[in-house]
Amino acid sequence: MDSRKKTTTKKEAFSALTTFYLFIYNGILTVGWSFILYATVNQVMTYKSVGDLWECRGLWKAIELQLKICQTAAFLEVIHAMFGLVRSNPMIVLVQIMSRVFLVWGVANYIPQTQFSVGILLAVVAWSITEIIRYAYYVLNLFQAAPQILTWCRYTFFIILYPMGVTGELTTIAKAMQTIYPEVFRNRYSILLPNKFNFGLDYFYFLAVVVCAYAYFPTMYKHMFKQRAKTLNTSPSKKVD
Repeated sequence: MDSRKKTTTKKEAFSALTTFYLFIYNGILTVGWSFILYATVNQVMTYKSVGDLWECRGLWKAIELQLKICQTAAFLEVIHAMFGLVRSNPMIVLVQIMSRVFLVWGVANYIPQTQFSVGILLAVVAWSITEIIRYAYYVLNLFQAAPQILTWCRYTFFIILYPMGVTGELTTIAKAMQTIYPEVFRNRYSILLPNKFNFGLDYFYFLAVVVCAYAYFPTMYKHMFKQRAKTLNTSPSKKVD
């Protein structure tokens, strides 16, 4: 009996600690993404012309630090899934976040010219709204307190926001490819041979491969519709062709 009680007590303590950790993690990211959305809207409100909007002047500077922190922190969700802290498939989680993290670090941060692209605005707005809803849902769902409207938003807004985010990401990558296409610029961002590692990488063609990887989008989109049908008890056949 004592052994069983100790085991039960340990499990309860671990469960409580896990809940507390996930509450802090999801709560911080809810606030973080809310700030990013606020800063984005605030910056857009200062634009005086279509040119300002098209180039998103000042947007990256206004959200850079917060965006890097919040987007990179998403890698922890893969670890959460791997260790069973949440009921998610680690590989699906990894696929969902990789394109976003790469856009932040491998495109916008690496090729500064892409920071002045309407694609950044589209991506950040889509990401922000999605993540605010998602993390708020996770926080409340820890205590089985997520209202039905929030659940509906969680499994419905993606219908518009997911394609919007992908469009923004591809637009930004296209700007990057256009920027580094001339050989003089491409060499600056590529790894040239010969070198001591005997490894070369043409970043322009690497980005072309990344664009091809977006072929997974229809599969992920359909998967999200299936999740929506399962959660909201709607027929996926009515939503997905």
